[in-house]
Amino acid sequence: MRAMYKTLSAAVAALAVVALATTGPIDAANTSSAPAPGTTPPPQIYHIVTRPLCAELHKHIAPAVGMILQNDATIKKSPKLFSDYNRDALDGVDNTVSNSAPNPQGASLLNSSGTMNAAQNMTALQMENLVTPLANNIIAIKNLLNSPALTHGTGDPQDDARLQDIRDKLLKAVADQSASLDLINGFVQTEQMGDLQHVGEEYVSAINQSDTTKGNPSTGATPNPLLQNPNQPGLAPDPYNVNLAAIPGLTLGYNPVTRILSAVKWTIKQTAHNENVASKAILSSAALCGSGPAPAATSQP
Repeated sequence: MRAMYKTLSAAVAALAVVALATTGPIDAANTSSAPAPGTTPPPQIYHIVTRPLCAELHKHIAPAVGMILQNDATIKKSPKLFSDYNRDALDGVDNTVSNSAPNPQGASLLNSSGTMNAAQNMTALQMENLVTPLANNIIAIKNLLNSPALTHGTGDPQDDARLQDIRDKLLKAVADQSASLDLINGFVQTEQMGDLQHVGEEYVSAINQSDTTKGNPSTGATPNPLLQNPNQPGLAPDPYNVNLAAIPGLTLGYNPVTRILSAVKWTIKQTAHNENVASKAILSSAALCGSGPAPAATSQP
């Protein structure tokens, strides 16, 4: 990750140099005649001529790279949150209301709420806060990289080939970041919907004790949220289900959250690889813009 940031940061610095190189100093004495004393000088229109490659690096590639770096910093926060979510599960869910005698005054939502405890809810909220910035940046990056100059060409075949190569490499990195976003957002949505599916089960026992249902043989026992799998919302526990954690070879490390964590780490690694490849193409192109003399400036009254 540090090498990835270092390489892309070098590309950003090179693109900043490109922005300075595209605007050279303008000598007004060489571009227009001096006005007569005591008169107002005529307005000047300056034209800065730059290479299409340099203009696109400054206008579209540099902002896209900056937002890709922002996404890297955001995605880097997710592995710790997945680990925290796993650790928070050890606290369990407070089912004192649903597993005890009916509470005539009603149950407290603060004590029992679905399948996630308070710590897991807070961790899921932190994950959810990563989703919107990532999604907005990915949309903005794709809009920049799909600009007409990058998709249809600038008119210079050599510059177009270089820009297309940079665009393809950056889109591959963005695709990996999008996969990370899908994993984070999918996990949060699944856990929240699973939790919502079982919210309020602590009230079932109180309802079952009413005069209408008391003694009714068809009335089942209050379901225990601990026995509900949040990944299977709405499905009743199967008494014949095989516990995968008890299978030899899967006893250690079998955890769906851990599987997702491993997938996120893989997408982060793939993103770093594709960003390093893209940074090399950006640096080689930026060198073409900063090596020559400053472009000449022309003016007309």
